[in-house]
Parts: sequence; structure tokens; C-alpha cells
Amino acid sequence: MSVCNNRFTTALQRMNAVRTMIFYSKNNDMNKAIVSKTFSAKKYKDADLPVKARFILEQMTNNAHFPDIQEKLDELNTKIERYKTALSDSIEGGRLTTAIKQECRRKLEDCLQELATYVQLTSKGDAVLISSSGFDTHKKAARVGVLDKPEAVRIILEPMQGSAWISCNGVDRALFYVFEYCAAPLTADSVWTQVTGSRRKMLIEGLTSGKEYCFRVAGARTHPSRIWSDVVKSYVI
Repeated sequence: MSVCNNRFTTALQRMNAVRTMIFYSKNNDMNKAIVSKTFSAKKYKDADLPVKARFILEQMTNNAHFPDIQEKLDELNTKIERYKTALSDSIEGGRLTTAIKQECRRKLEDCLQELATYVQLTSKGDAVLISSSGFDTHKKAARVGVLDKPEAVRIILEPMQGSAWISCNGVDRALFYVFEYCAAPLTADSVWTQVTGSRRKMLIEGLTSGKEYCFRVAGARTHPSRIWSDVVKSYVI
């Protein structure tokens, strides 16, 4: 009996040790800081975005915590200058100059988000290291509930028939994005087709040329709820 009791006690101790390790791992992850990847117009107005981007560029230049990043910083500098030029050109108005400004802003936001991902991975959630990069942080990753509604959903048609890009502004603290589409018009009987991706844009293929579709997107994490964007409709070439 004593041998059996000893084996049972040893097994129980191992189970408790594993539980402790799992709890410690989860608790440790909850204490990690998360880099903010939100650079939408809601957070940064047109004139404010290049100021923030320039601050990040200055903080990351020759930053020993983030080596081998100069090529990406050069790209960021180029996108900042192009956006500033486009912003200046758009002051007097006009569809073309406004469209160019918006496209330059989108490319600058994309570049900043890619850098934010690099900082997150390299820093391993160290708030001090993240702060030294110039990026903002969320203090804790714990208890992330329902995410924000995606804004600025765009449909860009591809030259290749039957395909289209769907994109939106970045959703704060989203781990991945859920994209859905269905044939228009949208009714109670419509069936949505769903695809997921880690980025805020997705190429949808296999659509029928000349047909109109409805598109929507939601940021997602572990929480099962989804806050969907407004539905955007577009014909497919």
C-alpha cells in the first residue's frame, strides 16, 4: 500500500507542478505590455501622424535594443516625407490630391504597423524597451473583451478577374481579422463566406465577374463576440 501511495503522491506532485507552470506562464503573459498598432485618423489627425512617425523614427535610430532595422527606418523616413508632401498638396482640395494623400497615409500606417510588430517581438513585451522605441503601449493584455468596430473598410478591385482586396484600419489589440462576403443584395437568407488572416487586408478570390457582393470585417481575439464593420458593397470585374 505504501508503494502505491508513494506513486500516487509523486504523480500528484507532478500534476501540481505542471499546473503551477501553466499558471505562471499565463500570468507572465498577462503582465507583458502590448505595442499599440493604431494609427487611424481617429487617433492621429492628418497633421499629427507624421509628428508621431518622426518621433518613432528618432527613437529607433541607433537604438541598441532594436538592431538591424536601418533599412526599415529608411523606408519609414521616405514614407513620412511623401505623406507630408501629399498633405501639403491636398490643402487646396481636389479629388486627385486628396486621393494621393489618403494613399500615402495608408502606406505610412502600414509601415508603422510592421515596425510595431517587430518591436513587440523583439522586446518580448518589456514595457521599458517598447517605450524606448517611441511606440505607445497597452499596460496589460489581460481581460481583453469585445474589440472595436473596424473603420474605413475599402474594396480594391484586382486586374485579375473574380478577385478583390478588402481592408480596414487597424483594430487595437486584434490578434487576427475575420473577413466575410456574400452575394448582393443582402437579405435575411444571405449566407456569408468567411476567411481569416493575421493582417488587416485580405485578397478574396473565386468571385463571379460582373456580380455585386457585400463585404464586412471584424477584428478578433480569444473573445467569441464579433463587432462587424459596416457592410460595403462592390461589383467585381
